[in-house]
Amino acid sequence: MMSVAPVLVIGCGGETMEAVLATIRKCGLRAVHCADLSEARTLMAQEDFGAVFCSDTLLAGNSGALIRTLRESGPAAPVIILSHFADWDAYLTAIGAGAFDFIACPPDPKETERILWAALQESSSMHRMAHASA
Repeated sequence: MMSVAPVLVIGCGGETMEAVLATIRKCGLRAVHCADLSEARTLMAQEDFGAVFCSDTLLAGNSGALIRTLRESGPAAPVIILSHFADWDAYLTAIGAGAFDFIACPPDPKETERILWAALQESSSMHRMAHASA
């Protein structure tokens, strides 16, 4: 069994965050929650995360800026955008900006779990490749 880094969840509380946190915990993983990007930067500088769930409301739906901010904060981890703007253009913008995936809110627990495991597998592959090239 692979060693799994914790999962970071960034965004204000509420039903969406609680649903994502519950799914992560149901999978037997450690979830770390913070409310804003400032706190996320601090956490990402201190610890590696296997995946990051982030609400697009933090930067007024600007997923490109959101992804850039997260990439500058620490080692790369797959970023899953939690979006209240559940439309095709928002999805394409997020994916084009480098998001691993995009979940329309409210999140479906089964879909969230599937995306979480896929992101963690990607993260594990990224770490193996980084260590192999070092």
